[in-house]
Amino acid sequence: MTPLRLALIYLSLSLVWILTSDSVVHWLWDDPAILHKAQTFKGWAFVSVTAMIVYLMARRLQSVIRRELATKRQHLEELRRKAYTDDLTGLANRRLGQRELSRLTLEHAQSGRPFYLLYLDLDSFKQINDTLGNAVGDQVIVKVGQRIAAALAVEHSLIRQGSDEFMVLLPGCDSEPAATSVAQMLLEAFSQPLVIEDMQLQVPASIGIARFPEDGKIPDVLIRSASLALHESKRFKQCYKFYRPDMSEGMRYRFDLEAKLRRALSEERLEVYYQPLYDGEQRIVGAEALARWQEDGEFISPADFIPIAEHTGHIRTLGSWVLARACTDTVALSQALGYPLKVSVNVSPKQFANGHLLEDVRQVLEASGLAPEQLILEITEGVFLSNIAEATDTLNSLVAKGITIALDDFGQGYSSLSYLRQHPFTYLKIDRMFVQGMEESRQDYGLVQASVAMAKALQLNVVAEGVETARQASTLSALGVDYLQGFFLARPMTLADYRNRLEQVLQAS
Repeated sequence: MTPLRLALIYLSLSLVWILTSDSVVHWLWDDPAILHKAQTFKGWAFVSVTAMIVYLMARRLQSVIRRELATKRQHLEELRRKAYTDDLTGLANRRLGQRELSRLTLEHAQSGRPFYLLYLDLDSFKQINDTLGNAVGDQVIVKVGQRIAAALAVEHSLIRQGSDEFMVLLPGCDSEPAATSVAQMLLEAFSQPLVIEDMQLQVPASIGIARFPEDGKIPDVLIRSASLALHESKRFKQCYKFYRPDMSEGMRYRFDLEAKLRRALSEERLEVYYQPLYDGEQRIVGAEALARWQEDGEFISPADFIPIAEHTGHIRTLGSWVLARACTDTVALSQALGYPLKVSVNVSPKQFANGHLLEDVRQVLEASGLAPEQLILEITEGVFLSNIAEATDTLNSLVAKGITIALDDFGQGYSSLSYLRQHPFTYLKIDRMFVQGMEESRQDYGLVQASVAMAKALQLNVVAEGVETARQASTLSALGVDYLQGFFLARPMTLADYRNRLEQVLQAS
């Protein structure tokens, strides 16, 4: 019943009472004394009923107000929870983390006490998301959050920054050994696989560490310092790094290098060098095409500019340009020397992932006139980490066109055996790390020997890269390695020097 309707009913009953009560009283009693008492009783009865009704209405109104306040309070609490809590993990989100970090910096600035901030990122989350799907990826993030929270002390704060990034605030931690202990404890927690949908997933992490106030007196600067340290640790994977001032210089160098690389690609100022490939009788059968870049008279290491090209998306432009130059140069050399040379070109996992590799290769072969049998594409196991089914289809399509595939850097990955058995490789390239260590390490020698035997069992040709001494060359040939490549035989060289080397070998033979 609405308040207005209740008020109208009460008003109507009051009017009836006022108009009829006097007539009823006079009809019942003639005695003035009794009439006076009756009038007094009538008045008190009216006041009492009115007071009771007002009381009941006030109680009802109070109850309604309480319910509305409780509902609003719950609504506000829900809004606050959503505003400061990560929906997926239930952890504090970036906004709450920023508030907490601001509070900590203010308190510790006043007290003069330092504290540490840990910035954590998963090393293989993108591969998990791409291969197993977003649903599994979400489960990984939830379990990772639970695992980090379980490893931390009560006074530590855990924040999900976004995607696969987490931030840990250590207000009670005022020394580097204490921060190191927490970081090592977290890395140890990540050494155990996550069990999700009957799968055991290894999800390693890297950690960057910054210290207040030395590495930043305000939240944004402190987070940026920890992020730079994280970037450094991800170069090595599964480790932690403390922030150093020179990391900022390194980041500025990378930004500068990125701008210069963009200009160099647009102006075609990069070069293709060739490192000859020798057979067991030390005859040149071809070469590996390698991108080289000079800036201001100095060579920029491929280890610096190739990752930048991958990160910025310029790797397709760079890869296609190297492929086109290598194929065109090889056709010219083969025609001039009178026999078909092979050329191998490295293909980045990013080139596989963008879906244009088949078309790029087709166009280059058609434009250059190089026979598909003369082209070797070198890949690493990284091409299988994003989408193994798509990568397998691409490899099979390339082989169907007559192109040869080589597995590069064999021995670095953990699944090389399965890849060799399941995919159409023709060449296996043993990583230079094992070749260079085989003279002094019985383990490296045994690994090379076992790799050669396994490759032969799979009917694969073996290439050893990084050959730097005559003893290494002799040992590898004795083990049955088919092709040798390294500084002992020939360094990477310009096209002109490569042609001269080929002509010298021909004249000598």
